[in-house]
Amino acid sequence: MERPSTKTTRWIQFIGGRNLIFTLIAGVLVGALIFIFYLVRFIFEPIGIILGTLFAPVLLALIFYYLLDPIVNYFEGKGVKRIYTIVGIGLVLILLMIAFGIWAVPKLYSQTFSLITDFPQHVDNFNNTVQNFVAGTIVEEPVQDVFGSLEDVVGQVINVLSDSLGDIQQFVGNIFSTVSGFFVILLTAPIIAFFLLKDVKKFKHYFLKLLPPKFRDDANELGGILDIQVGNYLKGQFIVALANGVIVFVGFLIIGMPYALPLSLLVTITSFIPYIGPFIAFIPCAVIALLESFQMLLALIVVWIVEQVLNGNVIEPKVLGEQLRVHPVTIVLVLLVMGNLFGLFGLVFGVPTYAVIKAFGVFLFRKFKQRYNRYYGKDDGEYEDTEFSQEEYIND
Repeated sequence: MERPSTKTTRWIQFIGGRNLIFTLIAGVLVGALIFIFYLVRFIFEPIGIILGTLFAPVLLALIFYYLLDPIVNYFEGKGVKRIYTIVGIGLVLILLMIAFGIWAVPKLYSQTFSLITDFPQHVDNFNNTVQNFVAGTIVEEPVQDVFGSLEDVVGQVINVLSDSLGDIQQFVGNIFSTVSGFFVILLTAPIIAFFLLKDVKKFKHYFLKLLPPKFRDDANELGGILDIQVGNYLKGQFIVALANGVIVFVGFLIIGMPYALPLSLLVTITSFIPYIGPFIAFIPCAVIALLESFQMLLALIVVWIVEQVLNGNVIEPKVLGEQLRVHPVTIVLVLLVMGNLFGLFGLVFGVPTYAVIKAFGVFLFRKFKQRYNRYYGKDDGEYEDTEFSQEEYIND
């Protein structure tokens, strides 16, 4: 007696099973596996400690690598061995750091200390000047009310800043607590960067050899996309931030802005945050300028306009271009979410993190479309753009 044939639907073929129960069982097994991993999560704590230890120096080393690799490649194209170029760059950077430490660090410390100690006095002087100016007029009482409200607002801002400073200190402490100190990271990161610059091709070849041959082409394409987009973004953002800080510092020196060095450093740091960064830096600069004089505030606005025009029309288009191809609205939403989740780290590294997630997401969706076309495309129409390549992704 012949056994009745079991008809397999396209859906069952698509998900890889022989009956619909497979889908439910697979879902239950995945949920059970997640639950088991949650129960034994303590087993993975050593892995978390290892990753936490390596995170800060590796991240700093990658930034060094992406900044210096174009220079090394340029001289290698001229016939200079990579090792000679790397050593030469290292010596130049050491000399620059020594010069910066001798010239800038004492000034930065003295101006920052002066700003902290003199700021309350500046506020009192500005308050007294305005109240003396309106004394005996009909606006005296409203002005006093306004300044009373401002004092409350300033007090709240100081409390918020104190809390934020505590969060930043906790953030920095969490990063560096797994190693012996900040200087250990500063010493180990250049060493890691040195070997990355020297043996980057060997590292890539070794990593690809660990993967099954079937996945090596896709891994190579995906790695190339991340290398171009994330690497160039980090490199470009560093150059843009440094250029913004130098322009503002020169402008502050021209107009005689108080505390020019620490404020320029603030501008440099906040320039790593797209779109939002300039507004964050402008507020304290405007407050200090206004406390100095109204003319200083006008001069600050002129400097800021010049810096924004140069940054928006010359620096960013030349350095960053359209590497990430991310819409400004998407960037703002990413900053809001990542800033809320991870604080300062999320604001600085939110955009490149999004670029990494987007690349993996596009890759997985292309693979899904290929599988869909295999089982459904012949009858119901096929997905388009199923191939995943570095050139296609960058130019899409």
